Amino acid sequence: MKSFRNLSPLLNPRALAVVGASNRPGSAGRLVLQNLIHLGYEGNVYAVHPRHDEVLGFPCYPDLSALPGPVDSVALLLGADKVLPVLQEAAGIGAKAAWVLASGFGEADERGREREADLVRLADETGMLICGPNCIGVANMADRVATYSVALSPETHAGPVSAVVQSGAICLGLANAARFGFRYLISSGNEAVLDSADYIGYLAHDERTEVIVAFLEGIQSPERFMVAAEAAARAHKPILAVKVGRSEMARQTVQAHTGSLAGSDRVVDAAFHKLGVIRLDTLDEVLETAKLFATCPLPDGEGVGLLSLSGGQIGLIADLAEDMGLDFPPFSDEARSALERILPPFSPIANPLDAWGSGDLETTYPSCVNVAAQEDDIDVLAVSRDTPAGVAAREIEQSMAVAESAVEAARRTRKPVLLFSNLCAGFEPAVEAILAEGGVPYVQGTDEALRAVQ
Repeated sequence: MKSFRNLSPLLNPRALAVVGASNRPGSAGRLVLQNLIHLGYEGNVYAVHPRHDEVLGFPCYPDLSALPGPVDSVALLLGADKVLPVLQEAAGIGAKAAWVLASGFGEADERGREREADLVRLADETGMLICGPNCIGVANMADRVATYSVALSPETHAGPVSAVVQSGAICLGLANAARFGFRYLISSGNEAVLDSADYIGYLAHDERTEVIVAFLEGIQSPERFMVAAEAAARAHKPILAVKVGRSEMARQTVQAHTGSLAGSDRVVDAAFHKLGVIRLDTLDEVLETAKLFATCPLPDGEGVGLLSLSGGQIGLIADLAEDMGLDFPPFSDEARSALERILPPFSPIANPLDAWGSGDLETTYPSCVNVAAQEDDIDVLAVSRDTPAGVAAREIEQSMAVAESAVEAARRTRKPVLLFSNLCAGFEPAVEAILAEGGVPYVQGTDEALRAVQ
């Protein structure tokens, strides 16, 4: 990791101090400590507040100089005007990292920009790793430690996805969706000292990160971002990025929110394409694509096979696929003959395939899945089936048969296979259980599914 900073003191501290610890319910200074209790963090935690003796059972000290032992990281839950003196004190006791919650820095006014310049200068002089300001912090779910100011949901769990998110609210939304497990949740805020390139470069070398999600309002250092993205590509870790700033309104909003420059969107598109960064447009696409990458093997090629139960849906798929440049190879003569024996004479045989047939889904659809999965030119197979919770028992039985056929196809061929719905309406739990046990991901929404296999 020679070209990237070692962020371990920030992301995996052995001991930490919480400055601004509080007994007030709902306060950030209390939520940080509650998260540490919730996660079961085993390192030393020192609460810091001049008017408390203890907070949530943690001994409380009047200031950092009174701590009985060293700390790697300091969480600063203070107003913007109080941050710099405490950062200087933290550097004085040997802390290597800090997280600054407060807003009122570069995103604010001239005084805020001066504060941020002072913060950067302190970091340059001391080498301190500073997350933020103007962010909700970081959570290391695998090692059960967080300096994170929003209550972690019981559903948020450890897994292979690491997220670097400039927006605190979007970081929270991704975490609470709980569609997959997280290695790291990193809310980067203004990125005054550490920026997305620093985090992505570190994650590229992290053995427990398999997929990197990035929500970018601005790219502070394009050159270092390129180096970090290239490192992730060499490590076979996909970067799934939402980069806002296409419109003038978005650029103005970004400048007001984090003080970042949004940059030319055409340049961003070209750079992402060259670097292999997968650019997504919506958070729904991020959730579905990250889930797919986190749970499915990578395909050996670009050939997509797709089965649907609707000619209308195939028309929609054709329009979306043309814009995305997806490749749907035609069926081989052998496969066409097999499908003609399964489906009625009036069924058109093509990829994507309308496999409705006569509606006998328990037999015809699984048989079609089996044929398509064995095609040499099909590298990833997407199977459509809508089964939201609460549908009729007959619908559930049919969907369970389709899910079982998808699991069997994945097991037999070792190819990526996914089940997707037309709408973002969820899946019947019985169907989800079959897919989860068989290791087959399910994706919600036609557009999201196609983006995921793109």
